[in-house]
Amino acid sequence: MAREIPDIRPAVLTGEAVDILQEYRSFRHLVRNVYAFKFDPLKVEKLVEGISVVFDKIREELLAFAHFLEQKSQVNED
Repeated sequence: MAREIPDIRPAVLTGEAVDILQEYRSFRHLVRNVYAFKFDPLKVEKLVEGISVVFDKIREELLAFAHFLEQKSQVNED
């Protein structure tokens, strides 16, 4: 999703968004593979506090990609 496919589509997410999401992906991996007593409460708190900014960023980028798809479908209809 972070890679542009030339002549097909732009990247769905920017490198910045992917970097931001990596922290959350790492946490998900930890949750799925490690017991909860190994959580760092400060890191969890940081992730929780930042989630609204992450949500807004990802939402913005997904809406931009949806707009690209809408434009592409209109061109193909003509």
